[in-house]
Amino acid sequence: MTRKKEIDRDKVLDAAGAVILESGGRNFTLDAVAERAGISKGGLVYTFATKDGLVYATLEREMARFQEAVHGRLGSGPTGPVELVLAHIEEALAEDDASTQMAAFLITALVHAPDMLGPVRRLYSALLDPLRSEHGEFAEVRHALLAVEGIFLLRGLGFAEVSSDELKSVLLHARNTVLAVLNRSAYLPL
Repeated sequence: MTRKKEIDRDKVLDAAGAVILESGGRNFTLDAVAERAGISKGGLVYTFATKDGLVYATLEREMARFQEAVHGRLGSGPTGPVELVLAHIEEALAEDDASTQMAAFLITALVHAPDMLGPVRRLYSALLDPLRSEHGEFAEVRHALLAVEGIFLLRGLGFAEVSSDELKSVLLHARNTVLAVLNRSAYLPL
């Protein structure tokens, strides 16, 4: 009796990421991912039953990678919501353009399936909810983060042409806003 060949899930997710990066998502099909992974389409569908399932898994992995990098920036000292936003913005500044565009593609590819966007909602809630304030320093930080994520989504959805330089400028402005809040408040990192 022959044993079924195991499909390497990470290899498939690597292939999905490569197809997205190479084509900006324009050629993101199950056929293209299967070919890139060196497996049959049937093997791919056995591992990920739908294209949405593959996008979801790729998005989860990309979000985990980004969040791990953010937490790496925080170090072991005390962390409040302002420091978390600063680390998020600094990691966004460090990201290459291709990674940013891939993340935007993955999020927008699931807009039609809102039930699959739970991890994205939880991420934004964790960042934004502690900063709810109508005025004051938390409001400034919240507005800076909303600007960062707004430009990310506008660019990713193709609603606005934003050059890499303009994106960087918005990110730097947001970072400077958060740093100014940290410098004049009790939230100064150790």
